[in-house]
Amino acid sequence: MQREGLPQMIGRLLSRTRRALTGPDNEAIVWAYRLFLDREPDDPRTVRQMAAALRGSAEIRRCFMASEEFALRANGNRRPSLSGNEQRMRIDDVDDPTEVARLLEHIARTWTRFGDTEPHFSVITNEKFKPAQLAGNIDAFNASGKVDVERLTAALARAGFELRADTTCLELGCGVGRITAWLARRCAHVLACDVSPGHLALAQQHLQAEGITQVEFKRLVGIEMLDTLAPFDLFYSVIVLQHNPPPVIRAILERVFARLRPGGFAYFQVPTFRVDYEFRLEHYLREDFDKQAMEMHAIPQATIMRTARNHGLDLLEVIEDSYTGMRPGEVSNTFLLQKRMP
Repeated sequence: MQREGLPQMIGRLLSRTRRALTGPDNEAIVWAYRLFLDREPDDPRTVRQMAAALRGSAEIRRCFMASEEFALRANGNRRPSLSGNEQRMRIDDVDDPTEVARLLEHIARTWTRFGDTEPHFSVITNEKFKPAQLAGNIDAFNASGKVDVERLTAALARAGFELRADTTCLELGCGVGRITAWLARRCAHVLACDVSPGHLALAQQHLQAEGITQVEFKRLVGIEMLDTLAPFDLFYSVIVLQHNPPPVIRAILERVFARLRPGGFAYFQVPTFRVDYEFRLEHYLREDFDKQAMEMHAIPQATIMRTARNHGLDLLEVIEDSYTGMRPGEVSNTFLLQKRMP
C-alpha cells in the first residue's frame, strides 16, 4: 500500500473535522493545533487571535505547515517538493528590449491598481490586511518585516559574513515599506524602488512616521532605469520577482548584478520551478495581458546561475523557502550571491 504523504494525510484529517471547520472558528484552530503540532494550544487568547486572522481550512493549513514548530516535528517525514524527474519548463526567451519593456509596463499597471485599492493586502494576502480591517492590524503588518531582515542576516552569518553598518542597499519592490524600515535600521542608505506610485507614497509616510531618513524612494518606470543607479553593496528583493514574467525577472537581474559593487551581496527570492508552468509570449499577450490580476511566475535555477556567472557572482547559498506555500510540485528559492573582487 502506497504511503500517504504528510500534506495529503493532514488534508484528509482536516476533511474529517468538518464539524469543527463549520462550527466555531476557535474550535477549528484547536483542532489544527492537535493535528499539525500534536498538542493543545498555549492559551485561549492565541486561539482567538488566530481565528480572527485566518479564513478557511486552506489558510489554517498553510499557517501551521509554515511554522518552525511544524518543520521540526515533520523532520524525517517531509518529502522533497520535486522527485527529480520533472520535465523542463517551457519558457520563451525574450531578448527584444521593446517586448521586455511592454511586459514590465503591464505589470506596473496591475500593481498601480493594487496600490490604489488594497496596497497592504497586495503585499501580504491575508484578509486582515485589507483596507476594512487594516487599522487593527497595521502594527503586526509593519512588525513582520523584521523577520525577513533577520533571515538576511542569518544567511550572511551562515556564509561567514555580516551586514556592515556602512552598507548601501537597493531594495526592489519595497511596497509600502514593510521591510524597508528594518533594512534602514541596519544599512547606511537604502534605495527603495517600486513600480506603484500608491505603494511608494504609503512607504514614504510609514518611514516618516518612524523617523527614518536614510531612505531614498524611486519609482521603477522602466528596465533601463536600473542601468542609471549608483553602485550598491546589497541587493534585496523578497516576494517581488515572482510577480513578473521570466523575461522581466532575467532583465532585472542582469542590470542589478551589473550595478552591484565587487564584494557586494545579492539576496533575493523567486520561484524556480512549478509543474506544468510555461511562459509562451504569444499566448501571454493574447490571454493574460489585460487581466490585471496578481500573477505568479517562475524562472529556472539554471537561468539565474548563468546570469550570475556572466556578471561575476558566486553562489554562497540557495535554500528552499516557504514564501509561496511549499506546495507539491513547486519550488521557491532564496539565493545569496556575492560579486567577486577584481
